[in-house]
Amino acid sequence: MAHPAPYLPAGVLEKLGEITIAGKTLVTKDATLTPLGIGAYWALAGFLFFTLAYKLSKYYTPLYFKGYSAMKPAEQRDWDTRLGNIAYSVYIVWWAVRLLVLDDAFWRPGGGPITKRVSADSYAALGVSLGFFAMELVPTLKYWMGGSAMVLHHIGSMTCVATAAIAGDGHALTLWMLSTEFTTPFIAARYMLDKAGLKSHPLYVVNGLLIVASWTVARMATFVPFFTTVWGARDTVPLMNPLSQFLLLVFPATLAVLNTWWYYKIVKGALKVLGPGGGKKKPAGGSKPAAKTE
Repeated sequence: MAHPAPYLPAGVLEKLGEITIAGKTLVTKDATLTPLGIGAYWALAGFLFFTLAYKLSKYYTPLYFKGYSAMKPAEQRDWDTRLGNIAYSVYIVWWAVRLLVLDDAFWRPGGGPITKRVSADSYAALGVSLGFFAMELVPTLKYWMGGSAMVLHHIGSMTCVATAAIAGDGHALTLWMLSTEFTTPFIAARYMLDKAGLKSHPLYVVNGLLIVASWTVARMATFVPFFTTVWGARDTVPLMNPLSQFLLLVFPATLAVLNTWWYYKIVKGALKVLGPGGGKKKPAGGSKPAAKTE
């Protein structure tokens, strides 16, 4: 399972030699990345990229949004995470669609159970996800951004992604859950339009409707085929690591319940806006808890 390691000067892996952590080999003696090494490499690359996007936001944001300097420090920190959120969501949704829909690596007959199928690209995608959630967890804990719900969200996401990568379990199912990040650009745009003073602009209403539509598709409808697939593969679940089994039983179900609750509040808010005179009272896009939902 070969995979390139771009952005590294030639000969770096040869100089590093074999790397083994906790009994897991990341770089072999012949200077190649193992499947887990692929994930670790892209986790580090993702962490560095999203850290730079967050840290440098205070320098590049004023270049295109003059109102940034007038925002409160907490609001600026929140804004600083948004472009990284959008970039990550585009990345992971693309790879989820590519690996789950456009390619047949997870569905090809004779390739083993869906719960144990992996590929170099799925390790890379999970690696970037791990780097993103690790970076996001730092300011979330430091400034308690989003409260306990966001802390639990990031810790839970990191645990699921790391377990899938280390154990080689449920890559398809994990990417399926990560595809719910499809809603993130619209959530981020809602916040940015708000801070730009465009709550009364038609774009704000359109964005609110896009939140409802994207949430319907990515965070509600997707769970039906997901749970159907899991049920169909129930005989192979015991092949997974015990922690992987536990997470598969608990995390998707919990996320489905939370998404349903947030969906109810989002739709309720949208209906108020679309009602007579509603546009003057409350913008589309739902309640405050959904504003920072990943």
